[in-house]
Amino acid sequence: MIITCPSCSTRYNFPERRLNGDGLAINCASCGHGWIEGRAIEIVDISPRNLPAVVDHSFEPDHEVKRLVEASRLAKAEFEAKRRMRLSRLRGWAILAACLAMPVAAAAAFPRTVVSVAPIAVRAYDVLGYDVNIYGLEVRRVEQQHVIIDGARVLTIKGEIVNISGSSQKIPWLRFGLRDEKSGEVYSWTLDTGIRPLKAGETTNFMTRVASSPESAKNVEIRFAHAHEIGSNPSP
Repeated sequence: MIITCPSCSTRYNFPERRLNGDGLAINCASCGHGWIEGRAIEIVDISPRNLPAVVDHSFEPDHEVKRLVEASRLAKAEFEAKRRMRLSRLRGWAILAACLAMPVAAAAAFPRTVVSVAPIAVRAYDVLGYDVNIYGLEVRRVEQQHVIIDGARVLTIKGEIVNISGSSQKIPWLRFGLRDEKSGEVYSWTLDTGIRPLKAGETTNFMTRVASSPESAKNVEIRFAHAHEIGSNPSP
């Protein structure tokens, strides 16, 4: 029988009778490679043409790739749908918050406008500790003096009015209030200064007198009078 070296393919004519069932160790005289050679008991042809034609389409490469691509597409579509839903929800909340905050922001940014349209709003600003000057004017350097004139006790109040706005402003009536130690008002009056409108940054003076003011009066409050508070002046 002909045997072939697995390493160098050298062929040998080997007596078949020397091969037993357990095989025989052989060394190649050409390359020195050793291997076990045994007698063939049964030879089965397993060439590809005789393999059974069993095909599992579920594991075809093209089918698997298509399945993965489709799964990826569906996952991406689901993610995009959820993202659009979240953005829509956030936009809704943002619009609601803006609608709620807009009046508050406007009230904080334009207090003079708010009070001019709704004068009662000045009370809300007072509660919040926000001094709203809707006139663009300020009363400064106030002085008060107590003097005796013809035996009568007379209170004299002096001060300045300053135009702090950037435009010409008419000067409204002034309201004076005398308050006791408990901040209760014990006497009040108004004054028409009769001064022309003040230009931006311009200053003018005022003075008023009241005779026989209450002895319990300890403090004086000065502000611009509301329309319903305007009245006659006290006698100097």
